[in-house]
Amino acid sequence: MPIVEVDGLRVEYTDCGVGLPLVFVPGLYGSADWFRYQASGLSDRYRVIAYGTRNARGHADYSLGILANDLMRFLDVLKIYGAVIVGHTLGASVALRAAAQFPGRVLAAVAVSAVPSYDGVSDTDVLAHLSPGEAEPETFLTRVVSWFGRAKKTVEDDADPLSYLVQQGGHVDKATLSARLHLLLEEDIRPILPDVEAPTLVVAGSRDWSRILSGSQEIDQLTPTATLEVLEDADHFCFFTRHDLFNTTLDDFVAREVPRL
Repeated sequence: MPIVEVDGLRVEYTDCGVGLPLVFVPGLYGSADWFRYQASGLSDRYRVIAYGTRNARGHADYSLGILANDLMRFLDVLKIYGAVIVGHTLGASVALRAAAQFPGRVLAAVAVSAVPSYDGVSDTDVLAHLSPGEAEPETFLTRVVSWFGRAKKTVEDDADPLSYLVQQGGHVDKATLSARLHLLLEEDIRPILPDVEAPTLVVAGSRDWSRILSGSQEIDQLTPTATLEVLEDADHFCFFTRHDLFNTTLDDFVAREVPRL
């Protein structure tokens, strides 16, 4: 996987295809590898890029503003000045923050399995519902650290389609997981949503957590340019487990909305 230096940060990323850039931002503990099906399914029509967001080790500040700025500087290094930004959970908040903060750079935003505010939700609930693996909430944090400490595997388990996401978790350390969780729980993006001018697609799986479904509806209502798509028989990781349907939905949205700009 190639690596670039972005303001002193080493950023791992994948980059394939040519054309309009689609840039994928992972969520709470995802990595660039999680978007393998978008790379294989969309790179014949688009330039598909996915990258790993910064970790928290050695950084005093960790905020959506910093992560959105990291995204723009990453695109600068790749000499990309306009792109469709697609984010999952925390990555969705980064995409929407970037759309509000850098309107000339974000041609469209896609928020997948997103919630604008987790106010009143416990950290154990968030971790339990946003986990790609089976775990008891009270032991999840220690188990996820254990998962990511194992040697990476490349073989998928047909009986457990999310096993690949667990295996390719991106070396998320405990401090980074804690910082990202804190960010999800503390940051409320509702005030910035009316400022998002770019066409916005909000995607949720019909079998996702009720908080995700209601949060997706709220983003749709507060964002002037938003369209909501609920994917049938899809879960929290719809971009992976229902990748054909997800890719078709994304492709249709981009083809319909981006040429209008």
